[in-house]
Amino acid sequence: MSNANRSDIIDQLVGSYLTIPVAIFWESAQGLPFPDTFRGARLEFAGMATAWLNLEQIIWRAVQVRFLAGFPARIQLTEPSIEVVIGQLELDRWIEKFELPYRLELAEKGIVVRTELAGMPIAEFETRLEVIDGWFILQPSRATILGVPSYVSSLFRGYLPLPPLSSEARLVSIDHGSGTLGLTIALDDFEEEVSPGLLLRLQKRFFPMVEQVAGMFTGPKPR
Repeated sequence: MSNANRSDIIDQLVGSYLTIPVAIFWESAQGLPFPDTFRGARLEFAGMATAWLNLEQIIWRAVQVRFLAGFPARIQLTEPSIEVVIGQLELDRWIEKFELPYRLELAEKGIVVRTELAGMPIAEFETRLEVIDGWFILQPSRATILGVPSYVSSLFRGYLPLPPLSSEARLVSIDHGSGTLGLTIALDDFEEEVSPGLLLRLQKRFFPMVEQVAGMFTGPKPR
């Protein structure tokens, strides 16, 4: 984010309230005697361990964040979204954990599924990612069987091991990279009470099954 502002003090205050390290950025702020409205806001968390795939990074964004005084106080978010980043290492660990007979490769052209038998390549599927009933589905777009191109879209349907989305969340963009996958998920505007459990309530707006988290946020403190 260009021309972004940040404050170590605010990072520490919010991080202390949420009990996890967080880095906060914003483009502009207004309000007296203390700023209560932030535009172009961004919160960065180091990562998240779940009962599914561990996430490498989580970035919360909002066009505007406004704090409303009261007992309890409330937070108002305009055009909120969340970006989750998946890394190849964690994906490989998940595949190995369940001893699945294939490998998911995060490539610049998309997600590639490779299957082997006794170390010999059997099939390769190029897939596209879709969200169906909240689940992240891998739909094959092209396949090669024993080195021969084939159309087998009806023979394979895989899943990306992520918590399912809530009915109010929507996948708006996919950023493919070599060894990484970034997903941006958006919500409509909403308000929440600033009270204990705020982070979990915000998470459940995107991932309703987030209470199955296996180890909350992990990894190094964000820069």
